[in-house]
This record gives sequence, structure tokens and C-alpha cells, in this order.
Amino acid sequence: MKINQRISIFIFLIIFLLTLSGNNIFTPRVFAQNTDSTPNTVPRTVLVELFVQGSCLTCPTAEFCLEDLAYEYGTSKFILVQEHLWGDGYDTAETNARYNWYVGDSKRGTPDVFIDGLTKRLQGLSCDCVEGNYECYKDAIDEELTRPSFLEISASKTPHPNSLPNIIIEGTVKNVSDTPLKDLAVCGMVGKERDKPGLYNYIQEIFPFKNIPLLLPGATFSFKFIPEISLSQENEAAKDKENNNEDEEETLHLVIFVQNLETKEVLQALYVE
Repeated sequence: MKINQRISIFIFLIIFLLTLSGNNIFTPRVFAQNTDSTPNTVPRTVLVELFVQGSCLTCPTAEFCLEDLAYEYGTSKFILVQEHLWGDGYDTAETNARYNWYVGDSKRGTPDVFIDGLTKRLQGLSCDCVEGNYECYKDAIDEELTRPSFLEISASKTPHPNSLPNIIIEGTVKNVSDTPLKDLAVCGMVGKERDKPGLYNYIQEIFPFKNIPLLLPGATFSFKFIPEISLSQENEAAKDKENNNEDEEETLHLVIFVQNLETKEVLQALYVE
């Protein structure tokens, strides 16, 4: 009888343990998925805005250093735009207004460099030597290049059906991250380039901001810009010929970028070929 009781107790314990463990003994264990996934990102293209003025004595040093870096990096990594100020003959109402938007009531003066908007500002020169300023700008650009972008911009230009204006710029902005993005707007610039100091990609038109609604992960926003200024070289060539008795070759540049309107940070930029 004692043996039968022991057997009964043993069987009862086995059944009890099986009941507590459920089916996990006989089925594979399933582990929970980690929801803290790393956001998808794309390489960042850094937009550097150099604000200059024709009578500024230290601006040529900043221009030389940043133009050299622009050629070194290429437009897939670094886009340089020069925005003239204060009635020097190459400024526009838009370049002056953009500088005022950035600076507000803070100190003004040229050269003034904004790396990806207000992400980093470098006013004046860091030292008297060209090499020191070159390294200062390079370090700031390299640091910004290490930050991936949560946005991907694509754009192309096509001929306008009418003679003027003569191109249309169309594209999309895509959120490639896992986070909704807000307070964003897409913008763009048209720049010209002449073979003269201080006239590398000098901006002649800034497009109005197009506000982007809350951009959910994976969502895209479509945009279209039609430049108001003529991209024809005829007027400028005629002006140069009249003033200098010779024609001057001119290169045109198109830049699209996305900026946070609250922080004034530029999140991504694209040079439109």
C-alpha cells in the first residue's frame, strides 16, 4: 500500500509540474522581437551657406578655403552657396532676408558661415592664416558628415513648355527613419558662377518654403519649383560684353534642401544635376 501511495504521489507531482509549465516543454520557445530598432538613414549632404559682402576684407580668405573644400568633397557630400549682402551688387532681397532670419538680434558681420543652417555657425575667421581657417572649416564639415540623415531627397529638372521660365524642378522628400518628422519645409536656391573671386555659386534666387505636413516613417512629400529668373545666359553675357568687351562663361547651380522651421536646422540637401 505504501508503494502504491508513493507511485500515486509521484504521478500527481508530474501532472502538477506539467500543468504549471503549460506546453513550453514540448514546443519551441519564442523570443520577443526587439522593437528598439535602429532607424534607417541615408548619407548626409552638408549645406554650407557663406554670407559675404563685397567690401569685406576677410571674406576672400573664407571664400578661398570653402571653395577649395567644395572641389575636394564634391556635391554629393558638401554643397557650398555664397549669399551676398548689403547692396554690394550681387545681393538680393532674398539673401538679405535669409540672413536676417538666421541672425535675428544677434551679432552681424561677414564672413558668416552657417553649416546645415543653425546646426553650427562660424562667424569671422578662426585665425589669421589660411591653413588654420581651412582646417577649422574642414573639421566642422567632417563632424556634420558623421551625422546620418533621416531624409532622402530626389529631384530632377525638365524643360518648361513655355520659353520663360525655361525649367521645372520636381521631386520628393522621403522619411527613411522610424520616427515621425514635423516642422519641416522644402526649399531651394538658384546660383550662378563666374570666374571671379567671390562669385562661386552666388545665389540669385531662393524659392519660397513649401511646408511639409507631419511626415510619417516611409511617407513621401512631392514638390515642384519653377524658377522666376531666366536661366538663360544671354542677358548676363550681353552685360559682360558691354562692360568688359568680352563674353564670360557662366555656370548655373540648383540646390534643394529640407529645413526645420523651428530649429532652422537643415536636415538634408541635394545638388540637382
